[in-house]
Amino acid sequence: MGKMDLVNSKDDKLQSSQTEELPEPKILSDETDYKMAKRQNLGCFFVGSDGPRHRGNRLLSNSEQLPDTELPPEVEEGNIEYKLKLVNPNPSRLEHLVTQMKWRLREGQGEAVYEIGVCDNGKLAGLCRGEMDASIDTLRTMSKLADAECIVLKEFSVIDSVNAIPPTHKHYHPKPKLAWAESEDGSDTVAPPSVLPSTEKYVCEVLIRRSQDEDCMWTDLRVAMLGNVDAGKSTLCGVLTHGELDNGAGKARLNLFRHLHEIQSGHTSSISREILGFDKQGRMFNYENHSIESILDCSSKIITFIDLAGSQKYLKTTVFGLTGHCPDYAALVVNSKQGLVGTFREHLGLTVALRVLSFVCITKIDGTAPATVRRCRHQIESILRGPAVRRPAYVVTTLSEAEDAALQIRERTPVFMVSAVTGDNLSLLHHFLSRLQPALSKEARSLALQAAPRFSVDGVLTVTGQGTIITGLTTRGTIREEDTMLLGPFDDKSYEEVKVASIQCNRLPRRLAKCGQSVSLGFHKLERTPRKGMILQSPSYESYCVEEFTAEIYILQHSSSSKLKVGFEATVFIDSIRQTVEIIKMEREITTGQKAKVRLKFVQYPDLIAVGSRLFFRNGRTKGMGTIVDIVKIKTHINRTTDPVLKSSKNSELVLDEVN
Repeated sequence: MGKMDLVNSKDDKLQSSQTEELPEPKILSDETDYKMAKRQNLGCFFVGSDGPRHRGNRLLSNSEQLPDTELPPEVEEGNIEYKLKLVNPNPSRLEHLVTQMKWRLREGQGEAVYEIGVCDNGKLAGLCRGEMDASIDTLRTMSKLADAECIVLKEFSVIDSVNAIPPTHKHYHPKPKLAWAESEDGSDTVAPPSVLPSTEKYVCEVLIRRSQDEDCMWTDLRVAMLGNVDAGKSTLCGVLTHGELDNGAGKARLNLFRHLHEIQSGHTSSISREILGFDKQGRMFNYENHSIESILDCSSKIITFIDLAGSQKYLKTTVFGLTGHCPDYAALVVNSKQGLVGTFREHLGLTVALRVLSFVCITKIDGTAPATVRRCRHQIESILRGPAVRRPAYVVTTLSEAEDAALQIRERTPVFMVSAVTGDNLSLLHHFLSRLQPALSKEARSLALQAAPRFSVDGVLTVTGQGTIITGLTTRGTIREEDTMLLGPFDDKSYEEVKVASIQCNRLPRRLAKCGQSVSLGFHKLERTPRKGMILQSPSYESYCVEEFTAEIYILQHSSSSKLKVGFEATVFIDSIRQTVEIIKMEREITTGQKAKVRLKFVQYPDLIAVGSRLFFRNGRTKGMGTIVDIVKIKTHINRTTDPVLKSSKNSELVLDEVN
């Protein structure tokens, strides 16, 4: 048997052992064709299927098509680092590598991704098994010195077939598809190669995650639950946070309801919150086997679900939940039996208008015919491709795709098909949530953290024996116990000097509240009762209020035959502010699909707003959005505390289960 026959015989055996049909091999007629194929990077074979992908400046595990032989070149900014190999560096080199790792961690807000076996220009060179193991050991040493953890995400087999196949060989196989095999524990494994005998090398993707900082406590992400009535928002949220599947009659949603009429009707009418925790390894912590103290102690990332109403009757509560609670992401929940009905399109439009990134959960697939589920999915794909959204759907079916979806959420809309009764695909949603990052950019987050403290009030409570408690979001800086701050503006255009007595976050007492955390604050003494929409800020900020402001608005919907004109009134939502405004001046009358610059005036009382803030307004079926471009500041006075020793008791133990 000749050499060529022996090679062909081995090819036949390998191809016959495959469960999938491989693409037809390309026949190279002569050495010129082979050289052309080599110049086109067709000689590097990957082993795997539906696996990680890359597109643009993305990770190796992030592709929409078959991976190429190269990634985009490495860039200095960002949290992605390429390393060909890290084998036994000397102390000086190791110190430099640790400094570089700390830089990447800062760029990624505590997380960085290392691609081992990849050149700086993106070439997938690969390493042999010994060099790869040594490089991973060096990376673990670097992580310890940088006070971080090293987690191996993926390992790829790279076969250098260009060097293995003689130029005179007549049968040349193009790149086969990635053949990923799912192991019994759910992890991805690499299937045996199905190409010609060659030298096997490896490329590895490693996640570096900074250890939990005591001052920072955890990363807090807020996810708003949106969708039509009976879509299963509260049920899905209850299953995720309590770890107990639903019985098909709404048992899981009872954990989130706050009022008796909600339990009786099965419909949410208020805003409720529940948390879900993840540690640095991606392990999940919920109420199934953990108390809230245990969840917060064990987690490095907290997902706060904000359950909102789906009924048109409670639309203003839903809008306030989106503007006042400032969610990082929105989960659009769709009932697979009903499709895109009711308020779904309206909620989707709200996320687009307020620039909130979203993902879609198709629920109740256990009791729905497959054809109906497919029809619902096609409807979602069609509306997401449309000109209003322009973020095409990305249907998630594997763990690797769930990881990719978290990385690409700004470009594509992840779509999950789940069941809260059988638990189908809930593990994909868990994995996706564990990989989500704060929506705020690293630069903006750093600037906000270094600024003087400011707090947006979205709720006010009076607790017997404790006095007045305010709840809201820390939008800038860090608030500490005993800080002296200004609360206002009140109706008489004044601010009151107050002193923070206690802080509670997720029902537990804390010494400080950092930017991005939703907390409850108690005070030593309050002369007057605050209201929603007020600001608690450092005395270093300018104290002013606004009655009139100019905004550029766009009409989303206007049912009346007449156009919007001077004198039109509507309810406006600006951050945590919700009150009536009147148009007192406009450059021209407008209707649906038109925009104009208008002068607006608060009808009830002055508030504190800033240029650049987004707004949403509605009156009946008339809806619109806009941006504040100019404000008219009004000087205010400050009511300062005269007694240096405040006599009211310190609110160190607040019971706010119904709020947080």
